[in-house]
Amino acid sequence: MDIEVTRPKQFTDFTRSYRLLADGKEVALIERGTTRKVTLPPDSKILTAYIDWCYSPDFAVSDIQDSRIVVKNAFASNPLKALLLPLYYVTFGKHKYLKIES
Repeated sequence: MDIEVTRPKQFTDFTRSYRLLADGKEVALIERGTTRKVTLPPDSKILTAYIDWCYSPDFAVSDIQDSRIVVKNAFASNPLKALLLPLYYVTFGKHKYLKIES
């Protein structure tokens, strides 16, 4: 299955790439502000994005609409969260640091 993966330009993590995993195996490296085509293995069930020790909740491949997903930082689009919650997101909220949307 081919999908289009987009990572918007967000200030947070602007120098680092996100890694996209399909069933625990790395399938792509996604740089800031890019869109790229990724071929998923035929039997893929779950997608996860991660950076360092922080990652996204599991995202079911069956939930992908129009063969497109967006991988982004979960709190960077909200200035209040970006100011007050970074410590939470890199510790207790590390499993919610990134978000995959379709």
